[in-house]
Amino acid sequence: MFIDTHCHLDFDVFDSFRDELITKCNKLNITQFINPATQQSSWDKLIELNQEFKSIKIAFGLHPIFIKNHESQYLDMLEQYTIVQNTKLIGEIGLDKRIESFDRQLIFFKAQISIAKNLAKPVIIHSVKSHNEIIKTIKDTKFTHGGIIHAFNSNMNIAKTYIDLGFKLGVGGLISHPKTKLSNILKDIPIQSLVLETDSPDMPLFNSNGINTPLNIPKIFELLCDIYQSNTDILKRQIYTNSLEFI
Repeated sequence: MFIDTHCHLDFDVFDSFRDELITKCNKLNITQFINPATQQSSWDKLIELNQEFKSIKIAFGLHPIFIKNHESQYLDMLEQYTIVQNTKLIGEIGLDKRIESFDRQLIFFKAQISIAKNLAKPVIIHSVKSHNEIIKTIKDTKFTHGGIIHAFNSNMNIAKTYIDLGFKLGVGGLISHPKTKLSNILKDIPIQSLVLETDSPDMPLFNSNGINTPLNIPKIFELLCDIYQSNTDILKRQIYTNSLEFI
């Protein structure tokens, strides 16, 4: 069985075929999904989605890309939503140096890490050109609940640091790109530290057409098998076990 540990099935693009998509996923043994939030305006829709599809596990968070839309009172709301809905994680949170207002991003990131620490929740982290700041924040706040580094794409030293801090690394469509250096890094990372994700509808497989969906999880798994040259059943069981930690 498979778990897509990072997808955005709440996005409007899925509204017209979400039921059909979930059915198709189940036929491929993709049985559960983790759907992190991007901004406060999506939280209620996520609750409704979880009520309709119990296989879609949700998390609340304030994504750095939408920093202009975030207000300070949303942080108190984040804590309350997480408590009331008893969600397993907080996310999607993080830092992105492609986006302006990095100082403000950092304020919201630190605040959300503090909330996660207080609630003893793992986090889903988005990091673009910001690994040093994220690692510093995790260490400075003595955050020990781990989580998932979404769409990991960095060097071995950064990978080992995250793993030592209790994080799993999310592997998605990036490993299908011929110019990526990620394959060489992954082969030296313990299988116990990996989870699969699609980031649907974004981050499609190389040369793919149409909307990215969780249906691509088995293809990502096949690419991972090529890297590890490991027994397929053993690899599948281990990654599934890794993912269950966040369900």
